[in-house]
Amino acid sequence: MNKRTMAILVLALLVALVGSAPAAWAQFGVYGQVKGKVIGPGGEPVVGAEILFVNLSTGRTFKLKTDKRGEFFGMGFDPGEYDITVSKDGRVLGKIEKRTIHVGQFGDVNNAGFRNNFPFNFSKPTSEKGQAESAEVEKAKAGYEKGVALNRAGRYEEALAELQPLAEKDPNQWAVHAQLGVAYRGLNRLDDAVVSLKRAIELQPTNATLHSILGEIYLKQKKTDEARQEFETAAQLSPEDAAGFYYNLAVTFYNANEMKAAIEPLQKVVELDPAHANAHFYLGVCLFNTAESKTEGGQVKMILAPGTREHFETYLALAPNGPLADQAKGFLQAIDATVPASVRKK
Repeated sequence: MNKRTMAILVLALLVALVGSAPAAWAQFGVYGQVKGKVIGPGGEPVVGAEILFVNLSTGRTFKLKTDKRGEFFGMGFDPGEYDITVSKDGRVLGKIEKRTIHVGQFGDVNNAGFRNNFPFNFSKPTSEKGQAESAEVEKAKAGYEKGVALNRAGRYEEALAELQPLAEKDPNQWAVHAQLGVAYRGLNRLDDAVVSLKRAIELQPTNATLHSILGEIYLKQKKTDEARQEFETAAQLSPEDAAGFYYNLAVTFYNANEMKAAIEPLQKVVELDPAHANAHFYLGVCLFNTAESKTEGGQVKMILAPGTREHFETYLALAPNGPLADQAKGFLQAIDATVPASVRKK
């Protein structure tokens, strides 16, 4: 195989891979936490009320009970729509339908911007002021949920129209600023996205995912040092998710064709999670991309970076039928065709 043929093979494989791994932008954690409070007709907390959550997609149920303050809290919820019923002593007090539980709800659940808050208030406002305040809260909540839905649909201008008034009226809602960042990023208004994400982090500094998202925006701005710092912070804040944050950093470099920059974070991923098949594959590709060549006796010989072949082999051992298996085999064939056995063994 001559140098030109080998280059065409490598280029074809790399083009097929770009975009094959998800960005952190779409990930706000894995599970959701919920909280709420049940208030009785006289304004008193309802103790021992049972809160039943039914996932409308899977049928899975979760049961929680209120404490002496009438409050309930739960975690480990799959994202999606739920019907939520509150009852006491076998008697249904109330029900709300098709409420969305969002992922990524970690940190201080007492923060005003916590999204999975499901209060049940069976008392009626005794004044016009109380009724007006209650209506404003519901209006703001509806506006926020509409903004989130518009962002998911890629309708970023419309999302801004819903979210900007909320941020102006109450600038201390971190989730609103985070969603503004989503909209600005979708419109490629990256400076505005940075401002919104920084404000969200200022209000919610322990939210690792916010740091990861800001890191991705910095990468898009070619601010590598700032991006790396944000991903490092995310990994420190959430060690159990560190491999995922480093992986997202690496894939962002990879998709920007910055192969050498992707090597270090990928090495951290496989160190933290040796069974991360895709990380082994991408690390093999990046190392393969750094291979040098020399001509001996009229033949072109490749000099591979240490571990190149082993990472492709590890991927195939972990995911023999995985979506990247054929491509991993293609790289191994290219190595076998161009690298002498003595060099491979060394």
